[in-house]
Amino acid sequence: MGEIINMEKLSRLTVQIRKDQHKKLKDKAGPGVSISYLVRHAIDSTDIAPYSRVSFDKSSYAEYESNSIDGLKKIHALITLKKYDVITDDEFSTIRKRLD
Repeated sequence: MGEIINMEKLSRLTVQIRKDQHKKLKDKAGPGVSISYLVRHAIDSTDIAPYSRVSFDKSSYAEYESNSIDGLKKIHALITLKKYDVITDDEFSTIRKRLD
């Protein structure tokens, strides 16, 4: 870690995540490792390509998940999520099977 952050260059952001994802972030965070750091690191480690927008009003969560992941560099993003325990082993396996 040892990274010095210029607080003036940071932007405040509010996101909604599932309770299990929040617990995983809290479990990984600790002295010198904030949830913000984990999120910034995950974003920096993931190349996010354009993706199609999906309205929750018009689709199921599965369709939203599929369309969102489709635009990412799939394997890299998936491994990053697993590396930081943002997804479970079962979620990793399910998504990995979809990528084959």
